[in-house]
Amino acid sequence: MNLNFQINNLLKKFDSGNKLKIYRELEKIFKKNKNNNLLRYNLAVIQQKLNLNAEAKSNYNYLIKEEKNLKAMINLYNIYFTEEKYFEALNLINNILEIQKIENIHKDKAFAFLKLNNIKGSKEICVHYLSKNNKDIVCLNILGQCFFIEENYNEAIKIFKDILTFDSKNLSALNSLGRIYHEKRDAKKAEKFFLDALKIDSLSFHVINNIAGFYREEGKSNKAIEYYKKAIVLNPNNAYIYNNLAKTYFDIKKHDDAKENSFKALELKPNDGDVEKTLSFIYLKDHDFESGWKYFDGRLRLNEFIKKNENIEKLNKKLFRKKEINQSKGNFLIVREQGVGDEILYGSMYGDLLKKVKNINIECDPRLLSLFKRSFPEYGNKFVELGSISNQDNKLEKIDYVLYAGSLGQYYRKNLTNFISAPYMKVDEEKYQKIHKKILKYKGKYNIGISWKSFNNRYASDKSLHLNDFKDVFRVPNCNVFNLQYGDVADEINNFNNKKNELLNIEDLDLYNDFEGIASLLKSLDIFITVSNSTAHLAGSLGVKTILIKPDNYALFHYWNQKNNKTPWYNSLELIERKSFLKGSINLENYLNL
Repeated sequence: MNLNFQINNLLKKFDSGNKLKIYRELEKIFKKNKNNNLLRYNLAVIQQKLNLNAEAKSNYNYLIKEEKNLKAMINLYNIYFTEEKYFEALNLINNILEIQKIENIHKDKAFAFLKLNNIKGSKEICVHYLSKNNKDIVCLNILGQCFFIEENYNEAIKIFKDILTFDSKNLSALNSLGRIYHEKRDAKKAEKFFLDALKIDSLSFHVINNIAGFYREEGKSNKAIEYYKKAIVLNPNNAYIYNNLAKTYFDIKKHDDAKENSFKALELKPNDGDVEKTLSFIYLKDHDFESGWKYFDGRLRLNEFIKKNENIEKLNKKLFRKKEINQSKGNFLIVREQGVGDEILYGSMYGDLLKKVKNINIECDPRLLSLFKRSFPEYGNKFVELGSISNQDNKLEKIDYVLYAGSLGQYYRKNLTNFISAPYMKVDEEKYQKIHKKILKYKGKYNIGISWKSFNNRYASDKSLHLNDFKDVFRVPNCNVFNLQYGDVADEINNFNNKKNELLNIEDLDLYNDFEGIASLLKSLDIFITVSNSTAHLAGSLGVKTILIKPDNYALFHYWNQKNNKTPWYNSLELIERKSFLKGSINLENYLNL
């Protein structure tokens, strides 16, 4: 039988027949005809359709090297898109555009820019093509995603709704509207758009994955698991889905199922930062700290971490990767984590570090500088302002090793006995006396502080409550209730106080910048009630009796996600479930010994 006829016959049967069987037959033919590049290309296309991406990539790379095959290059960068390897995809796209200017590939460059957070570059390409055709759906979709990333939700919604006016079944627009409304916490509208997309294509992997994510964040874990499993059937080699399934099992405390799916994800995508972060959280909750810290550095490769650390490329070249740090020689720089709260948390390990490593500088938020210097008086000169070394090339050159503060856990918190039980932060005595004097003028015998919001985080709204949720606190007799909530909350406080409540403010205390003043106020309280925010960490580090209202599971970080109501990081802090607090089942009088 003629070889070409035999190949064409198998290719025709592929879509309607037993795909794997036909692929195996084609593979046998290829083994005898490896010099046939057309056959190799067709084999790679089938491998790509079967999610055999490693094999497909090998064949595409061969064709690119041998004959600069443009179709192979296009298919290869689409695999990179699937694998979320956007740098690799962009390099291939640029190579293609040097050979031939192809409009659709130029638009794919806009998509790659979007994924690499080059929003400006992505917008420029989209605007160029939209000036020629204002109904260019590809560019409208990418532009809408740009606005979404910029949190310009109204403009994004307008674009996606415009798309639906001339393409009512556009899955990408429906999906995006679902995601935007979910981000805006309008669950009803979000679900409607996700389900509309599902009606149009019940086998779309992306639609099913997004609706699963929606149900997970709405606390409907069983529905989320059901949809993630459907997504795996459709795309069985996608590490992203296994990782999402692992997170959902972790939410409902099925740790064995969570680990099983995390390891499946890691097999498919080794060294993936998000998968490793999931595994670290599972082990850390189980108090298997050595295993947890082993995977915790995966966070350093996540986009959310990279975006908040502008010098990460320079710093990563000097990352300390040895298994032991004590008695290490060389100049060390410790760089804070992403937020002030995490910085305070991991700062509890600075005492261990400073005793063991001599040549060291620790960068910290300027608002915390005096607190750290006072709390570690023997090593006050080791603390410097954030950026004073990492932003200065001439100073960074003199640094041999860099460590992010969270990475200290692998050296100093290997088991529960390594955690310190005593508070480590110390207030300024003079400032404390001033704040204490201001508090004495109020008539209540007991002083309660409250904080109800978190900001600047993907899960900020999921960690936050409303001031009205604290109304039971104001019914406790003989108490003063003080505001410790930073941010723009003046209107909320005024509205609340107009309803015959009395939330007190300390005059001239800047609750965002004056951490010395905040620390003094916290130390003057009998109890502090808060959501997960930076003030919660400050209270814990000072040893202030604190009730922390935990976020829902999917927005919970490892230090609050514990087996019981205590965290090893702060001895004075008690964890309570959000639902319990909202039901009013917390008896504050017991905490105050009334």
